[in-house]
Order: sequence, then C-alpha cells, then structure tokens
Amino acid sequence: MREGFNPDQGAATLAAAYRSGELLAALPVEQRPATLSESLDIQDRFLARLGGASIGWKMALGGFAQKRTLGFGRAIPGRILASRVYKPGDAIPMPNAAPVTIEFEIAYVLGRDILPDEPTFSPREAISETRVTFELVRARYVDRRAVGWLSFTADNCAFDSLVLGPVISPDSEAALAQSLTVYADGVEVSRALTGDDVTDPIASLGDLIATARERDVTLPAGSVISTGTLCKPFDVIPTGVEVEARFLAEKLAVRLSGG
Repeated sequence: MREGFNPDQGAATLAAAYRSGELLAALPVEQRPATLSESLDIQDRFLARLGGASIGWKMALGGFAQKRTLGFGRAIPGRILASRVYKPGDAIPMPNAAPVTIEFEIAYVLGRDILPDEPTFSPREAISETRVTFELVRARYVDRRAVGWLSFTADNCAFDSLVLGPVISPDSEAALAQSLTVYADGVEVSRALTGDDVTDPIASLGDLIATARERDVTLPAGSVISTGTLCKPFDVIPTGVEVEARFLAEKLAVRLSGG
C-alpha cells in the first residue's frame, strides 16, 4: 500500500453514497486506488462499514477480451450481500430511478471450504451445485466506466442485487448459452455473448481462488460464486420493468420496482 494512502477514507465515501442513494461523480482524488490491491482494500472496508452477512462472491470483468486488455489478467471479485439476494419472481426495490445493468450468469455453490494454502486442484472438484442467476449492477457513481476499473472494483464491482435461480446440470452449460434469450417487458433485449466477449465460468472460479490465495482468504463451503455475464449486458430503468431469461425450456424472471 502507498505511503499515506488510507483505504478507510474511500470506504467511508462509498458507504455514505450506498446508504443515501446519491451518486458520486468520482472518489476524491486522494481516495482513489492506484493498484488492484488498494481497490480490494477499499472494497473490504466498504463492506465492513455496511455490515451484514455475505453469501459469496460475484465476478466482474471476466470476458476473455477484458482480462487481456484491462491489465488485471483475471476476473475481479466483489461480495454478494445476503440482504440483496432474491428469489425468482420477487420484486426488487431500488433506491432511485437510475438505470440498472442486468446480467444473466452461471453460479457455482461450493461443496467444501477452499483454503488459501491448500495444494492446487481443479476448481470443479469443489462445486456442489450449478445454478443460474441475474445480477443487477448499479454503481455508486454516475458513470462507473468513466471513473476507471480500479474505482469500480473499490465499489464492490458495482454489485446491487442477485436473483438466485434454479439448479441446472453442469453438463448443460454450453447448451444453455446457445438457447439463452433475455426479455424486458416481453421484448427481446439480449442473447448470449460470443467470441472474445465470452466469460468462462470455471476460469472465473479459478480467478477467485487465485485472488483468495493472494489475500489469505478462505472461501467457505456453501458460498455462491456468480461467475460473470453470459448475455450481453443491458440497461433498464427500474420502474416496474419485468426481466425474463428463457433457456433450456426454463425461465428465470424478476421485477424491478423503481426508486
């Protein structure tokens, strides 16, 4: 950590914005992280200020092209707040009417603890369930891209909510992507990503394990790891809109209630 840099300051600014619903143009210059480690230090303290339990991790910036071009080399973790986890069909309250980004993802549930000092293993060995999710992405900034990815990471990777959907067969992941279509109020808005934009769910889990090793963090059994978007992300105005994914002859739906 840089001499004189205090991650508690940025954490306090983000926590105040989270509670008020007001959006920041950016963190003050002296509070902005200069490295990924500083970003994660702010994130840890931000979440500590919010209090409450988390049920796992969400992974961001995990597409092949993003990992190659952003300079991190791996997907970046944020925490899933238990108070912001919903069931299919729930109405999700929003603190304001600012646009919300929707991502459809594959999530893994860990069947055992993953310790930071244990020998290398195949990430699939630790998975007990494969599920589908919607992640709702809503930053504490007016424009999360304009502030840069380090400030985005400090903001818990802009996590707002997670809709935890049904269990699927691990063998159906490829077929799921091929069949995926997402609708907003009955209008098609997204399909599966292709090419270098694609996220590899198992690789994202491996990226989380690598970061946890570096930061001496245990990943507990039962944790939910939402691995990054399978569909092209899209924005909605949360004023009663219903979002529905159709895949493998199944559906996952949620309604956003406006601020």
